[in-house]
Amino acid sequence: MPSTISTLASTTNSASTGTTPSSTMSPVPTYVRNDGKRGLCYNNDSLTLPYAHAGTDSHVSWGYDWYYSRYSTPNDGIENRAMTFIPLLFNDNPSLTDVWHEKAQAAIDAGADALMSFNEPDSCYGGSACMSVNQSVAAYKKYMQPFAGIVPLGAPAVTNGGPPYGLTWLSEFIGNCSAADCQIDFINIHWYANSYAFTYLQSYIQEAHDRFGKPIWVTEIGMDGGKDLDTEENVEAFMRKAVSWLDAVPYVERYAWFIDAPGNLINDDGNGLSALGVIYNNYTSPCPDWQNTDGHC
Repeated sequence: MPSTISTLASTTNSASTGTTPSSTMSPVPTYVRNDGKRGLCYNNDSLTLPYAHAGTDSHVSWGYDWYYSRYSTPNDGIENRAMTFIPLLFNDNPSLTDVWHEKAQAAIDAGADALMSFNEPDSCYGGSACMSVNQSVAAYKKYMQPFAGIVPLGAPAVTNGGPPYGLTWLSEFIGNCSAADCQIDFINIHWYANSYAFTYLQSYIQEAHDRFGKPIWVTEIGMDGGKDLDTEENVEAFMRKAVSWLDAVPYVERYAWFIDAPGNLINDDGNGLSALGVIYNNYTSPCPDWQNTDGHC
C-alpha cells in the first residue's frame, strides 16, 4: 500500500540539452511511496522531485548518486523523501573508506535497505572505479562485509564490456570473494547499447542471472548509439519495451535508467519530466503480454 510523505517545496537547477518538455513539477506536490523496481541515478537531489507524486501511478521508488550519502539534507527541501536512497562505496580511496562505515550506517538508519559496492571497477575510463579483482576483494571484505546480515550487499557494478571486462571480471571477483567468505546478496550490472538492442539487454541480464544465480540490479541502462540511431522516438519505444520486461522478470529486483538529468529524463529547462521521463515514471503496458508495448493489443 503506498504511503504518503510530507510535501516538499520544489526547486531545480536549469540546464539545456535536447529532450522534449512534457510535464512540470507541482509547486507543493504530495509524495507517495511505492514498491516499483524503477530507480534514479542522479547528481542533483532536486532532480528527484518530479517523481512519485500522488495521483501519477509512479513506479519510481529508489535512487542513488554514486556516493555514500545524499548531497543535501532534509532541511534543504530539495530531495524526494518518498524515494529510498541507496549508498554506494565508489572505490577504495581513503577519502571514501575512512567515513564509509559511519555514513553507510547513517543511511541505513534513515531507511536505506541495501548497500552497493564499487562503480565499474573493471573499467579505467573517467567515472569508473578502476580496481583490480584482488584489490576489490580486499576492499569488499574490509568495508562491505561488516554490514552482512544487516542489509543486502551488492557485488561491484560491472560494465557490459567483453572479456576480460564485464561478467568475466565479475566471475573472477565472485569466485575469489566467495572463497574469502564474502556475503554477496545481489548482482549489480550496467548496460549500454543502442535503441535497437532490446534483445541484447534481455540476453545480457539473463546471462548474469544464469552465471551467478542471484537477484539482479541493473543500475545503469543507457543509450550509446548516437543521435541517428537513438532518436527520441526510438529511445521512447525502447524504454516502453525495457521497463515492461524488467518489471515482469522476477529475478530483476531493481533497475535505473541513465540518467536523471536535463536532456534525458528531465526536460531541457530542468523544471520537470521530459516525455521520456514521463514514460519512465509511470508507463505500464496496456497489453497482458509485455512484448506488445505499442498500445495495439
